[in-house]
Amino acid sequence: MAARHGTRRGYSEGCRCDDCKGAQRVYQQRYRERRVNRDVAQLPQAVADGGSEPGPVESGVRAETDGLAAQARPGLAQAALALARVLDNPRAVNQHTAAAKVLSALLDKLRAASAGGRRGGLALVRTMTEKGGGA
Repeated sequence: MAARHGTRRGYSEGCRCDDCKGAQRVYQQRYRERRVNRDVAQLPQAVADGGSEPGPVESGVRAETDGLAAQARPGLAQAALALARVLDNPRAVNQHTAAAKVLSALLDKLRAASAGGRRGGLALVRTMTEKGGGA
């Protein structure tokens, strides 16, 4: 027996009419909602509600930025913490990859800023030639 149009079964049997595609789209949206809600239900309530307790990524970023030049670059430190909150949010799974990439770049910038006293080779040569002048 052939499936009726406008049903998910019709779509799974190969029909690609607008009604069957719409039924499949609605099913997939509900499936994703169920999956996210199931994942959130397994988390502690404070994390699921986006509570004030920091998640594991935010805690790690906070610990790392405390040792870096966060006071010299407070905007970068706050941006890193905001991205860490995105990574701790189970409802933002689609953004995790991009957020992790940007967070890594921000932490690299903070590490470079904390190394502040280091200079490149050309700057060192310049200071040597300015002081010595000639002998």
